[in-house]
Amino acid sequence: MNKSPVLVIGTGHLAYRLKKLLNDHGYTIIHLAANIFKLEENEDSALGTIANVLKDVDLTNLSMTYIVDDQDEFNLELIIALISLNQDIHITASLFNENIAPHLQAAHPNIQVLNPAKIAAPIFVEALSTPIKHFLRYAPAKRAEESSNWHPDGLLSALIILFCALILGTAAYFHIFEHLSWLNAFYFVVVTIATVGYGDISLLNSVALTKVVGIGLILGSTFFIWMIFSLTVDSIIKKRVQLSLGRKRYSYKDHVILCGLGRLGYFIAEELLHRGEKIVIIEMDENSPDIDYFRQRGASVYIGNARRLRVLQDAGVMRAKAVISAIGNDYTNLEIGLNARSFDPKLRLILRIFDESMSRKIKENLDIHLTFSVTAIADEKFFDILKTTK
Repeated sequence: MNKSPVLVIGTGHLAYRLKKLLNDHGYTIIHLAANIFKLEENEDSALGTIANVLKDVDLTNLSMTYIVDDQDEFNLELIIALISLNQDIHITASLFNENIAPHLQAAHPNIQVLNPAKIAAPIFVEALSTPIKHFLRYAPAKRAEESSNWHPDGLLSALIILFCALILGTAAYFHIFEHLSWLNAFYFVVVTIATVGYGDISLLNSVALTKVVGIGLILGSTFFIWMIFSLTVDSIIKKRVQLSLGRKRYSYKDHVILCGLGRLGYFIAEELLHRGEKIVIIEMDENSPDIDYFRQRGASVYIGNARRLRVLQDAGVMRAKAVISAIGNDYTNLEIGLNARSFDPKLRLILRIFDESMSRKIKENLDIHLTFSVTAIADEKFFDILKTTK
């Protein structure tokens, strides 16, 4: 029995894997990359461009149309255009923004919308309990030590020392040359610095050198007080900013460190919290709209680069149950995993790896066995809709 062709629109890992899956099951595939739908200079609308690209495709004879580009905006535009061209067309689309899906499905019964990240997230979380053998064929390289978050301000320390030296020096001068007792000398220096000026001790009848010393005390103390005050306030504000960004040492134990709060990271975090896990999320983008949401849910969020050893250390990697790295770059996830392992060779590493061949090499050569591809998990779900479509 001949199978009607399947139209696959999109560029990326999911489109590639879906094409391979369809081909393995004997379907004829029409693949259109996203870039061919680019608006031409002589076109005044996206709909016109899409209609022009699809003019040679028999939309009425398709088993299914898959819209699986990596960009939600492009996928949504294609959905609207296709249902405008053919009301009876069957569409399965990838959308990471789930808020739109119910509206599309309500408006058109032949549309199915799937979120690859939401499909894949439970697999990453289930890997927390997947049995693995902690056998390494090599000893992890000794990690280089990185300095801690807190650095003493050298300028502030120097100013405090010089200020104390000014107080002691001028007090000694007044004791020796003005014949004041040590207590009265310190008393005079303090009231001068504080600009109180009770008038009980003055330099009105003192020699010129003593008056110069007094002037130096007034000017010097003013300079030091303002500098020390400014640097102290600056240090306090910086510390509060660091704390607001979650940059502190976490003392948690048996928690999960999640690196990346993107499309996949969001759903992994949701799943972890649903299962009652204690998590520390490391995210580089302090403007991420989901940070406050997860903090309100009880998660700790650290704004920083998870590739840095210090950041992993602050997140408590030495006592963590696992590290899940779900950043959208294979090599970044691998670097994070290897850096985390340098703290604990038996640490459970769960990494997002797009490239399946890369994933195999990582397992073979680096003994990281819990690597997953979102598209490799999601492609079967997309294909299942075709099998159930009549």
